[in-house]
Amino acid sequence: MCMDSLAESLSSDEIETVRRALKATVEGSFFPDWEFETLIGVERDIVKKVYEAWPRQTVDQDVFSCAVIGSMNNLIGYPHRKEDEFAFYVPEGRAAIDGASKHLTSLGV
Repeated sequence: MCMDSLAESLSSDEIETVRRALKATVEGSFFPDWEFETLIGVERDIVKKVYEAWPRQTVDQDVFSCAVIGSMNNLIGYPHRKEDEFAFYVPEGRAAIDGASKHLTSLGV
């Protein structure tokens, strides 16, 4: 899918939710450096690149998908036990991340 189409296919709320989830993944203390790539599927620097350009795709499609979907899935599924920090980064909550993730997946991300 063309990423221009992606930006047009997502609501402004979904775009913001994904942006916040990427920021949380990059800046937050949810995922230790030693296991970051194992959990997310790409290095933290790659997720940072995706976050900085979001919703434009500036990396390979597979890397982009891994960074976006891996970040979102792990924020809602990994037992980080950092609920206050999570709410700071993504006040919309887990349901918003899950909904945006499902929509992205249905679009082929």
